[in-house]
Amino acid sequence: MRRHEDGQRPKSYHHGDLRNALIQAGLELLSEGGAATLDLRKVARRAGVSHSAPYRHFTDKQALIAAINEEEYYRLSERIQAARREVPDDGVIAQLHAIAHAYVHFAVENPWLMREMFSGLTVRREAFADLHAASKLAFKQYEEVIRRGQEQGIIVEGFSGALAGVFWSLLHGVAMLIIEDQMHPYADGPEGVDLMVRTSMQTLYNGIGRKIL
Repeated sequence: MRRHEDGQRPKSYHHGDLRNALIQAGLELLSEGGAATLDLRKVARRAGVSHSAPYRHFTDKQALIAAINEEEYYRLSERIQAARREVPDDGVIAQLHAIAHAYVHFAVENPWLMREMFSGLTVRREAFADLHAASKLAFKQYEEVIRRGQEQGIIVEGFSGALAGVFWSLLHGVAMLIIEDQMHPYADGPEGVDLMVRTSMQTLYNGIGRKIL
């Protein structure tokens, strides 16, 4: 399903589309057990179409997974945009916290998808132009907020892309450790996840070391 560069769904989107039906069927299978459980015959069966139908849109399993990942990158970007709209545009720290909560909760709700989207093992993003573009949408939002914070003097100077990378590294690390059940008992349940995100963000902003005179 194609989107505009801002991460929004195109107005022409409609149901009953074979390509989208196949993506949704693949998405369900991927969510149930990862890429190893997915093949085009299973996708066709889940979508209720002939075994040859997927080949009208996808040359192979990789092409289908690329389309699924593209869909999910847009969904992640939209989730982050929605979270940012809940806080003032000029509230940089609140915006960063909103992004962090949206990212980690997306991962917790979609663990198999999150693993697949960022593993790089099944699909090489650079080989699929639309997927590669979609994969950058969320990061552009991180960098935009970081740059705004620099302009306001509340975030340190430096290359905004590198600082956005540090921010993303924190989010992704927390998210992956939680979905791999490596943060027990600190991130148990929704309240534990929120506490871990909040603590991580506060530590990122304030620093973990004490100043020694």
